[in-house]
Amino acid sequence: MKVLQAIEKFLSSIVNVSMVLLFTVMLSLAVIQVFLRYFFNGSLLWGDVAARHLVIWVGFLGAAMATRENKHFQIEILNRFIKPGMQRWLQAFSNLFASGVCYFLGQASTTFVISDAETKTFLDIPAPYVEIIIPISFYIMMVQFALRTIGNIMGRTEHMPVTLQQEG
Repeated sequence: MKVLQAIEKFLSSIVNVSMVLLFTVMLSLAVIQVFLRYFFNGSLLWGDVAARHLVIWVGFLGAAMATRENKHFQIEILNRFIKPGMQRWLQAFSNLFASGVCYFLGQASTTFVISDAETKTFLDIPAPYVEIIIPISFYIMMVQFALRTIGNIMGRTEHMPVTLQQEG
């Protein structure tokens, strides 16, 4: 289980640092744009487009964070009708299914990014550099759901991230 915790902790730290950096850049860019517009009646030509792309990055990384903390959307109606002993198996199946969905979404978004290889965005940056967060975030979520599935099978508490659980 220590290996799973190390993997989860590593992914969490990458996502957390990335979120802080990207949000800081996004906020700084917005402040600079407002300052330039207010005081100099101008702005960075690429500023608004860059901010939009940063919102996409922050959104997808936020989805990975929500998955890690088990704060994503869930439908738990079956839990009300199933015995407590069977709930962990239902959660394991649900997490395994979600992991599979994230895998296929990651594959589809990888195909999208590859097919968009010739497109350029602001400042002549190739579009795949901007779009790569889509498959990356789906694969991160896939790993998080898979880790949670393993945790369910091993009897871990569902509503707690792997990194916060104690070895039993």
